[in-house]
Amino acid sequence: MTALIANMIGRNESGKYLHQVLNRLRDQVDIIVFTDDCSDDDTLEIAKSYGAVTFEMSEPTFRINEGRLRQKSWDNLTTVVPESDCFVLAIDCDEELFETKYELRDLISQKNYDVISIEFFHMWNENQFRIDQAWRPHPSSRLFRFYPNGQFLDRQLACGSEPTYIQPLIRNGSYLRDSGLLMKHLSYIKDEDKKDKHNRYMELDGGAFHNNAHILSIMDENPTLIDWMWRSV
Repeated sequence: MTALIANMIGRNESGKYLHQVLNRLRDQVDIIVFTDDCSDDDTLEIAKSYGAVTFEMSEPTFRINEGRLRQKSWDNLTTVVPESDCFVLAIDCDEELFETKYELRDLISQKNYDVISIEFFHMWNENQFRIDQAWRPHPSSRLFRFYPNGQFLDRQLACGSEPTYIQPLIRNGSYLRDSGLLMKHLSYIKDEDKKDKHNRYMELDGGAFHNNAHILSIMDENPTLIDWMWRSV
């Protein structure tokens, strides 16, 4: 049977969405690999309580170089990959995966595609997602077949959640676009979280990696929202 491994990084996620995310995730995947970026709270203990294989960074890295943290997380994952064929789900501590058309196990058991699209939705409150500007739902390549020696861009931010071998696979046609998989991004639900995100990206980014107008739009007072309506199969 094709194995499914979730790869996660996190720092100081206690009191946010980690319990909710892991409670759902542990029933969807075979292994959760969690790399903790020197949390000051009980994030690591929470991950362990849901059966995750955990690793700890020697020093906080995300704010210095996200690409370096993603690479270390990938290297950690390779130490627990089974010898059989497997897929990797790149998922963060504020994201939930939903199956709406096909079952996840059927999607990863097929042999024709190495990358499976997941439609990404930014939730703007508990029941609605945003559809205006660059916040509209978009396909992501967060589910992909494991190949060894994966590399990540050495960038401070916007390095991507997937290794660089994914894009050549997509260009070569090994990409299933219509999967029915949806990802709910939860970290913009609360107004205080929106403000924190805005401030952090302005501090770390300021237009160097993301469009400045996009960062500023986090604080738009009248975004266009649509009700979330999907349930899992």
